[in-house]
Amino acid sequence: MPVGLPNYVTAAGALELRAELAALQSGERDAAGEARSHELADHLASAEIVEPSATVDRVGFGCTVTLEDEEGERHTYRLVGAIEAAPKSGSISYHSPIARALDEARVGDTVTLPKGPHTVVAIR
Repeated sequence: MPVGLPNYVTAAGALELRAELAALQSGERDAAGEARSHELADHLASAEIVEPSATVDRVGFGCTVTLEDEEGERHTYRLVGAIEAAPKSGSISYHSPIARALDEARVGDTVTLPKGPHTVVAIR
């Protein structure tokens, strides 16, 4: 978590993190499990749960956005809190370069990402 930035988390993410923490606390833990338990507890203690707007007309925290590159290939990302990020499954931190490039974009806007220009085709 970058210092000085809000510790946002989605409600669904907070539930998942609490469940993971409970599972860790109820079983035997090795050093990695102990470290993860402390990380989760610290993160949840300072988390601000934020839900996306009911009307999503701009890209922002908690939304899912679908982009299309110049070759017509589509990519979908969900903007979440740093501890929720799982880039391989499409959940990216709202602090990431892609999320920052997408911030406040609307359907039809073209944004420049590390892999070139992409057009926003859907926001939900």
